[in-house]
Amino acid sequence: MDLTSLRQLIQTHPLIDNHAHNLLEQNAAASEDDYPLKSIVSEAHGRALDNALTTLPLIRATNQLSELYGTLCSNWTDVEKAHAHWVQSDYQGLVRRSLEGTHTLLLDDLLTDDDVEPYSWHDQFTGAATKRIVRIEAVAASLLVELMDYERKPDETVWGLFRARFLAALDSAMDDPAVVGFKSVVCYRTGLDVDPYSADEEALTASLHRTLDSGTKRSGYRVEDKALNDWLVQQTLKAITFKKRAGIVKPLQFHTGLGDNDINLVRANPAYLQPLIDQYQDADIILLHSAYPYTREAGYLASVYPNVYLDLGEVFPMVSRDGQEKLLRESLEIAPLDRLLWSTDGHFHPETFWLANCQFRQALEKVLVEYVQCGDMNVEQAKTAAIGILFENSNKIYNLNASVNETKFGFYDPPSVMRITQTQKATTDPLDALLQKYPDLKYIWMQWIDYTATTRVRIFPIAEFKRIAPKAKTDRYLLGGMLDVAGRHRSARGFNDRATIMTFWRSERNEVMDGCPRTTLENIVQKLRAEHRVEVLCGFEIEVVFLRPQTDETGMTTNYAPATRNHSWSQMTSDTRIMVPILEEINEMLASMGINLQQFHAESAPGQFEFILPPATPLAAVDALYAARQVVTNIAEKHSLRATFHPRPIASGAGSAAHTHISINKPEREDAFLAGILNHYPAIAAFTLSQDASYERVRSGIWAGSEWVAWGFQNREAPVRKIGAGYWEFKSVDGVANTYLAVAALLAGGYIGLNTGAKLTVEECTVDASSLSASERAELGIRTPLPKTLTESLEALEEDVVLWDLMGPKLVRNYIAVKRAESECLRAVPEAKRRLWLLERY
Repeated sequence: MDLTSLRQLIQTHPLIDNHAHNLLEQNAAASEDDYPLKSIVSEAHGRALDNALTTLPLIRATNQLSELYGTLCSNWTDVEKAHAHWVQSDYQGLVRRSLEGTHTLLLDDLLTDDDVEPYSWHDQFTGAATKRIVRIEAVAASLLVELMDYERKPDETVWGLFRARFLAALDSAMDDPAVVGFKSVVCYRTGLDVDPYSADEEALTASLHRTLDSGTKRSGYRVEDKALNDWLVQQTLKAITFKKRAGIVKPLQFHTGLGDNDINLVRANPAYLQPLIDQYQDADIILLHSAYPYTREAGYLASVYPNVYLDLGEVFPMVSRDGQEKLLRESLEIAPLDRLLWSTDGHFHPETFWLANCQFRQALEKVLVEYVQCGDMNVEQAKTAAIGILFENSNKIYNLNASVNETKFGFYDPPSVMRITQTQKATTDPLDALLQKYPDLKYIWMQWIDYTATTRVRIFPIAEFKRIAPKAKTDRYLLGGMLDVAGRHRSARGFNDRATIMTFWRSERNEVMDGCPRTTLENIVQKLRAEHRVEVLCGFEIEVVFLRPQTDETGMTTNYAPATRNHSWSQMTSDTRIMVPILEEINEMLASMGINLQQFHAESAPGQFEFILPPATPLAAVDALYAARQVVTNIAEKHSLRATFHPRPIASGAGSAAHTHISINKPEREDAFLAGILNHYPAIAAFTLSQDASYERVRSGIWAGSEWVAWGFQNREAPVRKIGAGYWEFKSVDGVANTYLAVAALLAGGYIGLNTGAKLTVEECTVDASSLSASERAELGIRTPLPKTLTESLEALEEDVVLWDLMGPKLVRNYIAVKRAESECLRAVPEAKRRLWLLERY
């Protein structure tokens, strides 16, 4: 199950924002008195708006806006300062960052404020021209002002003039190509209990005069008398119905649910609209703002009326994360997927757009991924749903005729993803496709990696696996193809007539178990994505030593010797050339499994070679690492060799590692990410250097990272080698670690650094830090030695409560207990026997 592509699509697919408002002019955006920034997370006004400072939406926004601004915001005062700086120094840059990924904006551009930019001004920041949504109450109010300047003829009435002009304005908007829809705020004015039938002329005339009496030409007129407000809605729906018959489709949006204290919350329930919806079933109606807190009522209407759509906007970012996810799930309970639309309700400040889009993508990803994991959807169905909500549903209902390929973003082509025929569905069942491709497949090896980095396995004959697979739910990769079966595993690789599947730890009821290494890694990756929009790629270097067994007279293996002796780094000697056919066989087997090596070469120690794996997302990268190691080991056995990943199998030679490459997509935040890792490095080492034997590499002068917590650009004698912007190699990882936990711990350190805005106080080191004096190290901020024993790193982990909490208290507690017990058992064994045992085990 390719959840990675689903997540990527949700996070990057261009958006059609089906309901938003104009942004402020630069000078107005800097006015905190007139346009307080707190309003981006609350509909409250006046003193009530101050209460927003203690709400989860504002606290969450404070943390997330650090990314938008590129500076740490610890509190709301920091946010206001950063906002003011951007507005003054690069307002258009702030807008551009905030609207990144937006294909089209549909703007309700008739707000009463004079300080906003015109709708066409926004075009420079989006993939296509901005379109207008006409607010009918605003049109009515402007017509009333005009009427006060008009000298009526004796036979003309105010009502007659107003009626004619409003209908003419509707007709003009219907024919305007820049207008794609209409909006009513009757919810604010008199409530959603709109009468489907018009009052008589006398009642409407009286209603109009009451409206005129409530204002003046100078102050303007607020249209809030029920008879008149209902009439405006009725006439708009009649015009929409009439024009639709002529092929002109322009829906009417209704504000529903969430609003300020000017709204009657009870009458904001869209259920009140049912008689009106029923009366005008040929007019398309959009219920805005998720109808919060009446989302289920809105979803119900969308499920039983063919002309009703539900917009999912405004609650992002004005509701907490839990509320947003709950609301999204409620909207999906019965509402058709092609009736759900996305909008930001962005207005005035650019941050409203950025926060809404960021948080909605996070919620949509979490909900759809969970549905796929539970088996409610497959990946392609989830992709179709996401593309529909983000883009295609609005594209269709507003008749935009937009194509992603025509945008300046060009991420995906929705039709190619969405056009899935029944024939394609029938022939792409993952298990069937696997068996068609590999008809000789006989066994499935279900594998997991425990805390001792031992690969545990249960072997299923293919007939039994086929029997149990449909009963479970999962996502996975199998031999480069998709296996949409079996709920406890993900990634699978093949070898001859076998396929190996790496599993999650699940209970008998298929519930997530605390302490699962793969789940731990995935959770941290998700936290980086959801909270910091940081995407991670990982890659590994497999360093392996090929050994020849030495036996006694009984045939018992007593020791191992290097398979080659005339051996040199990146050189092919007469000795190492003998290994070339084996190396090529390994490469070809991996390529057949979809693991395409970037290169392979001789390493420094006798019998030592290195295979460089391609980068991938963290979980997929570690899965590929274990699959590749199994191929290396199996092919070595085929040639009567032992392939070992022991940290230092030859005491006098160079060590072997699993150098881990990590890159992030936010290089501007690399200092905080790296600082977090360095600050927690001694505790992280408990996962990356997880055996007593691992510390045979914590020495200077052997290209293993030396003995101090330090980093340097292309410095091979530092535990962290910087390769490029936001890209590092971590040398303190070896082949006896549980690599899922090792990578999880490194990323956890980076996450902590981002969360705390950690400062990188360790300066670049260009030499082996062990060769420096204490004062020279201090000048570079190098003060922390690497642990020299497993005991030291486990003690550091025990004391690191922040890392402990992030990795999971139960996991860390159990891990420490297991590693201490394992160490005690191994230390009780004589050194020679212990080394032999480790060589045969790892």
